[in-house]
Amino acid sequence: MATNHFEEVYDLLLLVDATSSMSNYLESLRISFPKIISISKLTNSFARIGLLAYRDYTEADNRYYPLLEWSGWYSHDNVMDADSTTAEGLMQKAGSLVASGGGDFPEATKTGMARAYSLMREEATTIILLYTDATPQCWTVAEKDPRSNYVAEQKALKKEGSYGGFGPRFADWVEGCNFMHTGLRKAHVFCFLDEDAGKDVLDSGFYLYLSTITRGACMSLTKSDPQSIAHVTVDVLLSWMEVAKPGAEKTSLPATVIRYKLGTDIKKIKDEKDPVASAFFWSHDPSVLEGGYKGLDSYQFRMQAKKQLEANRVTKPVDSEVLAKFLPKRKTKAVDFAWQYNNDPQYKEIVIEELKNIIEADVTSIALNPVFGSLWRAVCNDRALPGRLALTTLFASSIDRLQDVEQRARMKNWLEESYDFAADILDMLEAVPEDQRYPCVFLDPTIEFLPAKERREKASDEEEDDYYQIAALRRDELLDIGRACEGRILRRLGNVLTRLTYVETAEQLPSHIAAATLVKVPRIPIALSSQSQEWKFWKILLHTVLPGTMLSTRPAMVLAALAMRMGIEPLFVPASSALMYWRDKWNNLETPETWTVGCLGLLLDADNEYRKTRSDGKTSSKDPSGLLYPADRTLFTQLVAHKLLEANFQTTLVAVVSWTPEKTQLPIGHVVTCKRCKYPRSVTAMALKSGGQCGLCVASDYKDEAHKKRMMNSNITDSGNIAWVECSVRTCRAQYVCYNPDDLRVRPKCYYCRFLQCEAPTIECAKCRSKVIWPSEWRAAAPTPFNCVACVDGRKTVVTVDTTAEKLCKENGQAWLLQNDKNTLKTPFQGSIFRTITTVGPEAFLANVRILSPTYDGALTFRGKPIQNREALRSTLVAWIHRRNVEKTTCSLCFSELPNARLLPACRRRGCHQRICEKCLGDWYGQNSVGQIVNPAALFCPFCRRPPAARTLAAYGKGIHAVGDLMTALEERGKWIHAWCRICGKARRLMERECARGAPDPVDNFSCEDCNIEALENARRAEEEARRAAAEAAQLAHQLNIADRRQRRIQAQHELSVAERARAELEYPVKKCPGCGVRSQKSYGCDHVRCPIKTCGVHWCWSCAKMFTQRDIYNHMSGAHGGWDAEGAWGGVRYRLGFQDDEDDYDEYYDELED
Repeated sequence: MATNHFEEVYDLLLLVDATSSMSNYLESLRISFPKIISISKLTNSFARIGLLAYRDYTEADNRYYPLLEWSGWYSHDNVMDADSTTAEGLMQKAGSLVASGGGDFPEATKTGMARAYSLMREEATTIILLYTDATPQCWTVAEKDPRSNYVAEQKALKKEGSYGGFGPRFADWVEGCNFMHTGLRKAHVFCFLDEDAGKDVLDSGFYLYLSTITRGACMSLTKSDPQSIAHVTVDVLLSWMEVAKPGAEKTSLPATVIRYKLGTDIKKIKDEKDPVASAFFWSHDPSVLEGGYKGLDSYQFRMQAKKQLEANRVTKPVDSEVLAKFLPKRKTKAVDFAWQYNNDPQYKEIVIEELKNIIEADVTSIALNPVFGSLWRAVCNDRALPGRLALTTLFASSIDRLQDVEQRARMKNWLEESYDFAADILDMLEAVPEDQRYPCVFLDPTIEFLPAKERREKASDEEEDDYYQIAALRRDELLDIGRACEGRILRRLGNVLTRLTYVETAEQLPSHIAAATLVKVPRIPIALSSQSQEWKFWKILLHTVLPGTMLSTRPAMVLAALAMRMGIEPLFVPASSALMYWRDKWNNLETPETWTVGCLGLLLDADNEYRKTRSDGKTSSKDPSGLLYPADRTLFTQLVAHKLLEANFQTTLVAVVSWTPEKTQLPIGHVVTCKRCKYPRSVTAMALKSGGQCGLCVASDYKDEAHKKRMMNSNITDSGNIAWVECSVRTCRAQYVCYNPDDLRVRPKCYYCRFLQCEAPTIECAKCRSKVIWPSEWRAAAPTPFNCVACVDGRKTVVTVDTTAEKLCKENGQAWLLQNDKNTLKTPFQGSIFRTITTVGPEAFLANVRILSPTYDGALTFRGKPIQNREALRSTLVAWIHRRNVEKTTCSLCFSELPNARLLPACRRRGCHQRICEKCLGDWYGQNSVGQIVNPAALFCPFCRRPPAARTLAAYGKGIHAVGDLMTALEERGKWIHAWCRICGKARRLMERECARGAPDPVDNFSCEDCNIEALENARRAEEEARRAAAEAAQLAHQLNIADRRQRRIQAQHELSVAERARAELEYPVKKCPGCGVRSQKSYGCDHVRCPIKTCGVHWCWSCAKMFTQRDIYNHMSGAHGGWDAEGAWGGVRYRLGFQDDEDDYDEYYDELED
């Protein structure tokens, strides 16, 4: 390989904290090292690569997880010595590291740096990537008792000759950092900090100083997962190399870069205890006592140091632009990898090997890494490369093995975008003989297609873009036809096909097209649409829109089917030839993209168009079967019908059923004289097998004799009108006379259902098909054919009701929709077409499944009543299926048109028929959240204003249904504004609506007064306990050794400072009422306070504790404190917007309040 000789030589060393909290960082090394090694080999950026892990001195004698672990140097030139390793050895070391140890918070970073310096060399600059989540063992942060890690590290580093004689240089942080930059062995250190360490200026300051002194960079990682850490690592290296993604958009990384605002005096710092360094890292703590112990006032000095450091640092989220602007760069840019690939045969071999390795290790990195991406495109364009096909096949199979669906789809898109076949297509076009170049099609660039003005005004943005912006289409949009055949995609490509210009001969070619080259205006010959030409016409047809676009065979056939479906006459023969060749390949279960409603529907439409054109005599084809085999046509038709029937389960169907009398006055009809009471009774009231007695005589549930007498003597008639009702039992629905309708206060039930639990003796009306009770003893008196009294009286006894297939299936089963012999479909109408056909198999589906079979002759009922237009319902569904469409209804809240299945009842209350989409349900009922103001309106249906069904509010209300005292809040909503307490979970008063004067300011994290008082009392008790513990620790100090005494004192001081801070955060200021002097607290709300003491009740301003009348207090708050009515803030706005300041209205308002 011909190497590029740079003026400088670089080594790369990854220095990583391997203590217990760093497991994700160690895992990231396993991900990033293969990429780093490949980048190094492909760019020749690093002569050597190494990995050094450090822990802390608690692991100094640990045999398994020692203080330091070194991999050895890896060189891709295979130069081996005693301190060398292979790529496999380097990755094995990265994979074998275990996060362990770390007894205190700071770690042995100084020791890691000393060891790293001893491994560096003078003839190369070392790029060090330092990963950590803890500070080094410095004076202000370390424990300094004799047995501490700090003392152990100082002793080890100051030992003469330690770490190649460089150890003493790193005992002090400032000296070590400067030695990395000024020593004979030089390094640039890039620090990658854990998010918590990065945010804490006291921790991150040490590493910001290190990276600044060594001309590196300091970053805080905002995500701690291994993938994100590896991603940032690789992108930082690429930015340092100045390798940019060609044409890439601005992309964000999960990191922030940390920098100093000012570097004044940074070179004057003498050591890590120097107060001069306080603007750069935590160097000075006056509370540190003699011997290194901290006093009880350490917290105060810590906060002072933190404030000083925060004033001199700035952070910025990392993206590609930030890396390019702020990250240090190497002196010499990397070469053009694609150029080197095409001009260096030895480099080409390395590229193939490394791309193969990286595809097998992590195929997704090719799309994210500009080095790999540019080389991959070079390989794709290298048509003479022998291993090109094998490499692209490996790439595709690696993508298919990805578990993440989104990642897999994104990589497939990137793969398709990677192929630019412009050169290949130009070769195909130029290879066509001159006598076969016509007829041809092309896209005339001088013709602009615009929709009519009316259409342009009505069309949505998406429809308008699809309609005329053909030149703006991206390659992935053109390649969508290989993935799906949705209406949006077909409309887009249909617009392309209709804009193509067709010419028969060269003489018909417009002059400006004839003068243009094939590169500028591609002309696709029809001669390419043959099997001998491998159907190249359809594969490269979209090259006319976006040069370099080429479809694979199956998507090309789908494009041909679209041209056939649209009936584009010049393309009929090329399309039919291609589709006839491919017709035995559609029924292939290994191609999931085919088994969708869109694709199968397109094929069926194309086949129908072909057979219709053939029957009109426009083609000389003798093939009787069409573009699809008959069995495939039947299979595809039934599969599409099955899926569309499922989609139409919520489509409205109009059923014709018999009417329901509801105490309706009708003629009594046939009467029979009761043998017991001697009254004429309706035959419907006669008791079965009772010896001619009526039901009223047989009944025994009367309260007393008076009740019986009243019931027996009501509505006695033999020819007049009387109340008719219908049994409410769904399996009965028998109609009968009710003699005492006023006493019927529940749903009617006939005697046979209520008492005997048996089938009522009925006879069916020949006209309306209503069932009327008619006991068998008197059946001979029934006329033939039988017509009920309502039909004889001329009433409307046949009605229409709206229903759906889903509702009818719940009552009647699915047999009227689906013939499912042998239970072939275990779960009909569930899942995709592909899932259905792969589960069942084409043969079994064809043999046993039929949708809306005409042979079905079973009964169909609606709420127990026979449906009298069964065939009309089925015909309605067939029509929807034939149109391949579903019924859509407007959401009553957002007015979007959506399929019925996506609309849900607004409140599920009887009588409210409004249906809204799920998004609107969540937006409406989900307006209330923990810690925020309770919106009472969102607790009721937006339409009928009644409380919604419990399951609706539970599903979309974010838990508001379980809030305590919610009913009290609703009862007081006219006077008080309530909020949802985050602690007790109850609705509590926030402020009076009178005080709000409009919408109140948003409240987050609300806690009620009772909870605040309880929390404050708990905090005060905790503070007192902490003070007692601190006093006890001081009294017991003489009984403990030095280490235990120090530990007890530190712990007590820490607990006391935490308790004090908690109490201070919870304690509210107390002010005295200016009227009666009662001590008052305000937790939330505006500054208008009304004293709750009945004998006082004055209105006063919380801000200044002055008393005012109710009329004047808001004017005071506006004028003195800049409130809502302050003229300086709002007065000018009123007049600019055209509002009039009518003070009389305000006067009347306050007059009413005072009255």
